[in-house]
Amino acid sequence: MPTMPLAHLRWPLAVFGLLSPLGVCGGTLRGEGPVQVVVDIPHHRRVQLSCRGTALRLQLVPAGGRTPLVSPMLAPSVEDVPCSKVETSTEQGVSTSAGSVTVDIYGVVRIYSGSGGARITNSTPIVSDSEMVFYQPRGRLLGGGSDSPGGMSLSTPSVSPIVGNTACYAPYYYSEMGYGVLSVVERADYNKYPASYELTSYGDSQRVNWLFTGMWDMYIMPAASLREGTRAYYELTGRPPVPPRYTFGFMASRWGWKDRTYIENVIQKFRDGKYPIDAIIMDFEWFTNETDYGYAPSEGKSYYKDFGFNPVTFPEPAYQLAEYAFNSNIRVAGIRKPRMGNSAVIEELEDKKWLLPHCEPAGRYPPVYPGYSCGRNVDFSIPEARDWYAKELQPLLNAGMSFWWNDEGETDYFTNHWWNVAQKKALETWSNNMALPQHRFFSLNRAFTPGLSRLGATVWTGDVTASWDWLLHTPGTMLNWVLAGAPYVSCDSGGFIDPTSAELLIRWLQVACFMPVMRVHSEINVDPHWPWLWGPVAADAYRKILNLRYRLLPYHYSLAHAQYDTGEMWIRPLLMDFPNSPEVHNVTTHWMDGSILVAPVLREDSTHDLHLPPGLWYRLDKALMLAEEVKTVAPGVPVQGHDPLVTQGSGTRVTSKVPMKEVPCFVRPGTILPLSPVVQHSGEIGQGPLQVYVFGGSDGHFTLVEDDGWSTKYQQGDIRSTNFKWADHDQTLSWTSMIPFEYTEHGFSQLSVYFVNIYGHITQSPILAFSNEGSFTFQAANEVFK
Repeated sequence: MPTMPLAHLRWPLAVFGLLSPLGVCGGTLRGEGPVQVVVDIPHHRRVQLSCRGTALRLQLVPAGGRTPLVSPMLAPSVEDVPCSKVETSTEQGVSTSAGSVTVDIYGVVRIYSGSGGARITNSTPIVSDSEMVFYQPRGRLLGGGSDSPGGMSLSTPSVSPIVGNTACYAPYYYSEMGYGVLSVVERADYNKYPASYELTSYGDSQRVNWLFTGMWDMYIMPAASLREGTRAYYELTGRPPVPPRYTFGFMASRWGWKDRTYIENVIQKFRDGKYPIDAIIMDFEWFTNETDYGYAPSEGKSYYKDFGFNPVTFPEPAYQLAEYAFNSNIRVAGIRKPRMGNSAVIEELEDKKWLLPHCEPAGRYPPVYPGYSCGRNVDFSIPEARDWYAKELQPLLNAGMSFWWNDEGETDYFTNHWWNVAQKKALETWSNNMALPQHRFFSLNRAFTPGLSRLGATVWTGDVTASWDWLLHTPGTMLNWVLAGAPYVSCDSGGFIDPTSAELLIRWLQVACFMPVMRVHSEINVDPHWPWLWGPVAADAYRKILNLRYRLLPYHYSLAHAQYDTGEMWIRPLLMDFPNSPEVHNVTTHWMDGSILVAPVLREDSTHDLHLPPGLWYRLDKALMLAEEVKTVAPGVPVQGHDPLVTQGSGTRVTSKVPMKEVPCFVRPGTILPLSPVVQHSGEIGQGPLQVYVFGGSDGHFTLVEDDGWSTKYQQGDIRSTNFKWADHDQTLSWTSMIPFEYTEHGFSQLSVYFVNIYGHITQSPILAFSNEGSFTFQAANEVFK
């Protein structure tokens, strides 16, 4: 496809409210807000172009124009802005720093890059109110979401947006041609969203065919790489805030917490066995004594409690929750359903017309209709219904519930979004009533839509089966969902449905350790996934992986801050970091956890296929094991292990067998990892020296972020941000804290440095004061290590 430099376009001054008469070739309109460029095209149609942030908006509009469609997918903080107008003798359009979009009098839309102005692609002439077609001569479409088997590929060539149990699809893609698109339509259709696309062959070329129901807006984001395109997408839908620090630890969930004694015995066994943990999550049994699955449509039970505590599990709710939080450092979350089970409440909401007309789809993806809980699901899109729901949650927050586990919210495409808006308002009201700084909102949801994460909501991959196939699909499902708009993904480690095995559970936990949220979960009629139930070997492996999870907490927490501050994704497919290594472009069994390449075992025979991009790599898990030996010798004394720490990546697949307790993961030269000593919960972070691991062979840097861990004050800059820099030539680690940090009880006051060199030796510095500025040099390290 030929390119057309934007130098050929005339670039007038930005249009700030300029009004021009409309003609057949178009013009500009001034109405409420920024100017739009409008072009008349054949068949009595009109194209309107405008800008929201750096995204370029394309609309079909009636005479006189129309306002943009409102959607919860779009971040309210990203506003319509004045655009630069671009035009040639045949095209008119709008431009931002990201690129430009034009349309000609025949209805052909063209997308141009921001650097150099090369044409990326163009559409066929617009001839339908419900269809838009772009040429795609090369490359894939990415970022549309996936179901579980779909997690084996990053490509999403055909997407019909839907939210379901184990599947989420979004009206979005990033094209490897160099642009992204998010489409908005007037309304959802039940749990579906009628803005679908498909990559189809047409002769010798390919086209992307969009199909819409009703009016539509298309947000176009020129971006030269998947990394840039994903960042632009999250800018449009809203960057995710940093969750509370305890959510970076481990959570234990099950269906079937029997009574108060059982709850407290489980908590005590975690603590006595030195299995680090921060939260437990409960199913129906925390608030009611029976499930509502068998209730008739639109009917409930007079004794069913929607907003209360079950006296069997919580006879003294406020006392128990305080006891668990302050004496055991355990927070408690409860399941929530988007429906009501109390007959009087159902009648009240029905009278107010606050209930959805349809049901919760049954089964996993693809869903079974009509489903269940018909006529009892709250319509959270109604503001008054959200206000009512937020008020009903206040007593539960007063008692000490920490967050909500939102299940079966696929009653409408945007149920989870508006449900979380109500829950977030409840927390804000509670914080204000308690005269406390605003607490960070956190929830765990079975489905997501674009924009949900900006509320503080996270997602898990649904009701997965305890099988090796479902484990194999987990990393790819996470990666596809990250690209589709869910940066914080969790899973039911060990599998929810059917009994698990010790080996499957351990391998699943090794995956979850490097996911944004780590938890176990199981159904009511199987053994729960507690560490002491699977034999001593598994229990020891379980403890080790939990120890690693908590050691990684300062690192993960800092990556979450970077994601919020800069838009740099924490969890990424290898494609994003290695665009010039085609052999990893569709790898879904490995992923980047910040600077760590994670390549866990996903098969029952303990083998894994390693795709290591070309270059030098350190085996991180073996380095951490060797560092335990380093701690037994004097500072400055190098230690070399029996297993090689350094390997050369070739890009080709290498299959090997991996012992149960190992999680193959790798880092590049110049990597800096700030780790914690082993702790039992997130509240102990900072009590021992920070352990900074430096992997030699290249310069490097990392920014460690510390804050109070629970409030939103970090959004006003109330953090300690420490920039670590490694100068490889001098073998010196230096650091500078950029912002004074008042919450010293939550921060590290000491550190030690572990230097891993390219010969596979590790040496440790003495324990150093972690002041606002400092450095440490490994003297004559080359000579010592050789």
